[in-house]
Amino acid sequence: MDMYDNRLKEFLSGSRHPGLFLDTSAGLALGALPGLEDLRKAILPVLPGLEGLICSPGQLRRLASLTDSRTAVFVRVDWTNTLREADFPLPPSTPKHISILDPEDALEMGARGMVADLLLGYGEAIEAHCLKAAVQLALAGRELNLPLIVEVRPNGPQVLLRDKAIELGASFAQEAGADAISVPYPGPDSLKTIGAMLTGPWLLKPSSIKTGIAEWEAAEAQGAVGLWLDHTWLAAGIPFNDLIEPLRTLHRSTGKMDHEY
Repeated sequence: MDMYDNRLKEFLSGSRHPGLFLDTSAGLALGALPGLEDLRKAILPVLPGLEGLICSPGQLRRLASLTDSRTAVFVRVDWTNTLREADFPLPPSTPKHISILDPEDALEMGARGMVADLLLGYGEAIEAHCLKAAVQLALAGRELNLPLIVEVRPNGPQVLLRDKAIELGASFAQEAGADAISVPYPGPDSLKTIGAMLTGPWLLKPSSIKTGIAEWEAAEAQGAVGLWLDHTWLAAGIPFNDLIEPLRTLHRSTGKMDHEY
């Protein structure tokens, strides 16, 4: 096993399960996020419960001192305006996807991994740009011992069958060379398809806080190694550790072993 494989297992094969990844990077497109007004105050209490923290470049600079903790700090290496809803002060007139960091930049900033989007349903040009960028990041990242997580986002207006789009996105991400893949909950049938198809580690992004436990149980049964949570979990008005403890308790009660890759 080479150094790169060992580094990948740092954050995907820990002693805890499910592995919890918290994405706080949406502020790149949305501005100040509820629950993250004071970044350090919001992040520090939850770090012990996380395997991975996903930051924007600006957040990573402010949290540079945290990169020595047991939590792997990832940096978002692209930007998109597709996160903005119609009621956003500056709603997108044309969907865009832009690469903002290369792997050398990410490594120099102290990141232990990269995160990139795979946008579906916004037209062939954006989809092709996401795929090309993912391939380049995966290849360059391996040279630098810097893993890549691809987040599948099937939210475009051209998506007609969301479950099938998620399946397709997971397949594309794997073919692009992603070291790990994050997928939104696609429904039970597509979850089985994704679990059977993916040969590497993958994470589930739950539909909501309310459905998180049930969806995690279904995903874990198909081989998922962790959960991908966004900033809305910090803005829920419930202490974050209270939100995630039922997930930890659920795993301890089942006695399941961690997945190995």
